[in-house]
Amino acid sequence: MKILLVFFFYFSFFDCLIYANAAESPPFRARWPMVNLELEAGARGFKTFDEDSSLDGASKQRYGLGVGVTDWFFFEIEGEYKKEPGGSRKFKAYEIDSRFEITKTKAFNEKPNPVDIGISLGFSAPDDSDDAYEIESRLLLYKRIGPWRGTGNIVIEQEFGNSSSSGLELAYAGQVRYRVTPNIQPGFEVFGKFGEFDDMAVGNEQHKIGPGVFGFIELDENIGIKYEFSWLFGYTEATPENSLKWLFEFEYKY
Repeated sequence: MKILLVFFFYFSFFDCLIYANAAESPPFRARWPMVNLELEAGARGFKTFDEDSSLDGASKQRYGLGVGVTDWFFFEIEGEYKKEPGGSRKFKAYEIDSRFEITKTKAFNEKPNPVDIGISLGFSAPDDSDDAYEIESRLLLYKRIGPWRGTGNIVIEQEFGNSSSSGLELAYAGQVRYRVTPNIQPGFEVFGKFGEFDDMAVGNEQHKIGPGVFGFIELDENIGIKYEFSWLFGYTEATPENSLKWLFEFEYKY
């Protein structure tokens, strides 16, 4: 029943999405599908560094609150700030996001699933009426092999209202980490876009890859802080040479 409800909501949502105009918003987080009964308060963002002034100094931050409504449904509200190269930091949009865990995650002492699967659905409303609305849908994949953890997201994005694009866009996000301890987990991340489905041009889009360190610091039995830091290198002309990506989350399990 849970799977039927999730897919009914997903495809009803996606039906509306395909009649809008396309989006452009590169992802900067690899989301995993697991959902816990917890409250979250967090912040995440990135900043670019490049010799080209048209690419240097861009940044984006999101600040949010989230709650695990059930052990398979998570709901989150975020606010987004953005700074263009040479510009000033401005509040840009409000976003709501829902995450659904399709497969039941196994405990650490149990044999893991072949792949953990989930989906997420997000809607962003601009603060400025001249900007576009945005819809984002993700397929969330997670794999655990011994101390290794792998997360992959296939992302479909679309803008509507004031967008200049005309088709659905495809993007991706990925993270691989090695669990030395819960506190310290080195690894790497990849993020990028392929552009519109009917006109993909990898070289004209942004693609980033680089090392990172991730972890979870337990303050109490039910309270902890999650962190992520990555230094990303661009490997297309459209991508800034370097980007610093970061995340902090305060979590309370109930």
